[in-house]
Amino acid sequence: MAASSSNPHLLPEQLLPTEGKDAEEETRDWVADLPQDALLAVLRRLDVVDILMGPGHVCRPWRHVTQDKPDLWRHIDMSHHAQLASRVDLQPAARAAVRRSEGQCEAFWAQGLGVDRDQFFLFLADAAPQLKSLRLISCKSISKHGLNEGIRKFHMLEELELSLHSDAATTSSFFSLAETCNAAAEACPLLKRLRLNKYCFHWLSSIGDSEATEIGKMRGLQFLQLFGNSLGNVGLTTILRGCVRLESLDIRHCFNVKMNDEVRAECARLQMLRLPDDSIDDYDLSFGSPANGIPDFYRNVGAPDDDPDPTGNPGSGWYFR
Repeated sequence: MAASSSNPHLLPEQLLPTEGKDAEEETRDWVADLPQDALLAVLRRLDVVDILMGPGHVCRPWRHVTQDKPDLWRHIDMSHHAQLASRVDLQPAARAAVRRSEGQCEAFWAQGLGVDRDQFFLFLADAAPQLKSLRLISCKSISKHGLNEGIRKFHMLEELELSLHSDAATTSSFFSLAETCNAAAEACPLLKRLRLNKYCFHWLSSIGDSEATEIGKMRGLQFLQLFGNSLGNVGLTTILRGCVRLESLDIRHCFNVKMNDEVRAECARLQMLRLPDDSIDDYDLSFGSPANGIPDFYRNVGAPDDDPDPTGNPGSGWYFR
């Protein structure tokens, strides 16, 4: 209701209707006074990057919850921002999320994250001693020293994924999957799930069996996916005989493997087996056509149009604390 104009002591702005101001104040109070339990229930349904970029800027109570509730950052999932990561450096956001977990982080997942070689993984190892799941997809500039030293500190690790990375054999400073598998086999006795998926299969590559030798040392492994790997029958047999608890094996696009009677006998105990020529309709990562001697069926296979180039470089990004 408008104020009466008969009062000579009212200022001009006080003569305007007050309903709009009251509604604005009511909305602001509702946001600020939302119970923490209810707010946490909402925030846990949001993506980590969304939380860092949004709710913390709404009001002081929301900022307090996003910064001072370590259990909110127990599972850090940045794997749904590949397009953003191709344009922006999300590493500051990743560091901020890990710091806010105050040592309680149990899972760190990222796709397209640009890392500063050694430093990020050494930071992660020190800041997340309880880490159980590490999934890195299309992450750039990974060096073997930083990653492997970090993995050697993840004694509670149960799941490891390193997918869509170049083995970078021409530059010794970059990571080798075989060396990383060796580090995980020695330091992570609880490891149960491993995904080492290549962007595409190379017919003439001989790298795969060296990785297989190290994977075969993971006695407790239960789930293994090696999409597009170049291992052959010898490497596969090494894995099957070494990983005595293995239940699920996915070797789609591993065309150096020849499924003869001996290999099939080794695989007989598995509960789930995906063979090199099996359908890839349910495969959840981008992939390219097999290189050299490509069957006609695969000539038009490629990465989805909405996926970034796995070799792209992120740009500059935001600052988070």
